[in-house]
Amino acid sequence: FHPSYDYTDFVEGLRPIEKDGNISFKRIDGVFKEFCKEAISTDKPFVFIIDEINRGEVSKIFGELFYSIDPGYRGPKGRVLTQYQNLVPKGDVFDKDENGFYVPENVYIIGTMNDIDRSVESMDFAFRRRFAFKEIKAEDRLLMLDELNDESLKEKAINRLKNLNNAISGIEGLSSAYHIGASYFLKLNNYGGNFEDLWNYHLDGLLKEYLRGMRDVEEKIKDLKKAYDNESAPNN
Repeated sequence: FHPSYDYTDFVEGLRPIEKDGNISFKRIDGVFKEFCKEAISTDKPFVFIIDEINRGEVSKIFGELFYSIDPGYRGPKGRVLTQYQNLVPKGDVFDKDENGFYVPENVYIIGTMNDIDRSVESMDFAFRRRFAFKEIKAEDRLLMLDELNDESLKEKAINRLKNLNNAISGIEGLSSAYHIGASYFLKLNNYGGNFEDLWNYHLDGLLKEYLRGMRDVEEKIKDLKKAYDNESAPNN
């Protein structure tokens, strides 16, 4: 999702059609509605993944589907009339005679998000309670570092990551949500394994943003840099 993504992209909308030099408009299914049509024809699980789900205005994107995704409203019993229902052609699995659209019970929605992004505030509690949440911590993704060029570099990266994140957790107001993930350290491949370049071009500015408005920012940055420079295995 992104700020320009809307209901017409996701559910259905009117799209301009050119024919013989003339412009007209046609109702077109959005990506999620097309996905649900495919899911109806099988009992297999269909998984719909929305990356950066909090970056769009989710209530507006989902529209009346806001209710349909709730487990209690899945299947034909939870049919709803979409915004352009009167234009759905007869014979369509979701046409008006069939009383509208529903989310099949074999459809699963996974949304990914960084919960410290400021844009998360647009995701209201009524929508959030329709999802189960699982935190993926930085140390859960250390296998990503297998992509580094050599084993020695990988070991140093893991130790630096853990030491830095321990230091981040030691700052009042920060938590594991602010930890630096393994994806940052994969950038070492772009810098020939140079940890200073990684710090200067990626981590220093990010950490200063974390600390914005706090007291003694420069001292805190120095402490974080010291932890980042430590290539010894952490105590925990």
